[in-house]
This record gives sequence, C-alpha cells and structure tokens, in this order.
Amino acid sequence: MNLSRVLCFTNSRENSHRLFLLVQAFGGVRVADFSSRYGPGQGGKGRVSLLISTDATARGIDVQGVQLVVNYDAPQYLRTYVHRVGRTARAGKSGQAFTLLLEVQERRFVRMLREGGVPRLERHDAPSELLQPLVPRYQEALSQLERAVREEQRQKAA
Repeated sequence: MNLSRVLCFTNSRENSHRLFLLVQAFGGVRVADFSSRYGPGQGGKGRVSLLISTDATARGIDVQGVQLVVNYDAPQYLRTYVHRVGRTARAGKSGQAFTLLLEVQERRFVRMLREGGVPRLERHDAPSELLQPLVPRYQEALSQLERAVREEQRQKAA
C-alpha cells in the first residue's frame, strides 16, 4: 500500500518485540518497537514507517500523521478497539484500520463491534496465491527471529 505512517498494535510486550524482530528480519520496512520493556525506537533510527506497540505504551505517545492502524492481535474489548483505530482520524483527517483475524476469532469480534454500534466493516481475505511468493523470505525471517530470541534469552541468563 506504500504507506509511510503505520501504527501496529499487539496485546503484549512479548508479541510487540517479537513482531518487531520478525519484520526487521523480513526487511523492506523501517520499523521500531515501542513498549514499556524496550522503550521507543529499538532498532529504528531516522524516519520509521511502522511503529509496533502495545496498548499500554500507545496511551503515552502521540504519533502524528498515522495513515493506517493495524491490529495484529485482535483487541478483546470494544473500548480498546475504538482507542486503537481512533489514532488514524486525528484533527479531522481520515485513515484506515485493519484487524487481522483468524476465522475462529471473526464471529466474536464482529459481534463485539455490532453490539457496540460500530458501523459495518469490510472483510478482506488474504488469498494464498498472493502470499505464496513471500513464503521463503518469511521462513528465513522466522529462523532469524528464533536465533534472535535465543540470543536475548542467553544474554538475560548471563
């Protein structure tokens, strides 16, 4: 989509940090992790295209010009959802928000939004034929992530 200001939410510090490491290993995106554990800008210098954060830390930062919010982990509560997606439509500007869901999560999530009065959302499936060419690069990034996590664990134990 060629966006330059994306804010991505996860439900935990560990998920935030691991997603940061995975995106960094995958390459092609200027990414930073912001969590209470790691602080702002871990691994990201200069202009960042993708900021990965937990809800707890997102309340303490003001990111200007957010074009897209991605809920990598689906929010459990309507209030959390509204807080997250509201980051795109600041000062009368419009924005987009995507929530990544497994099929088993979809019914509960849609019901939560409907009960909260959120307007109907548009569903976008990710066809496997579009993702297939990325699989080798993704598998390599997963291997790099595994090595990075092991190294961090080794350093903590030392």
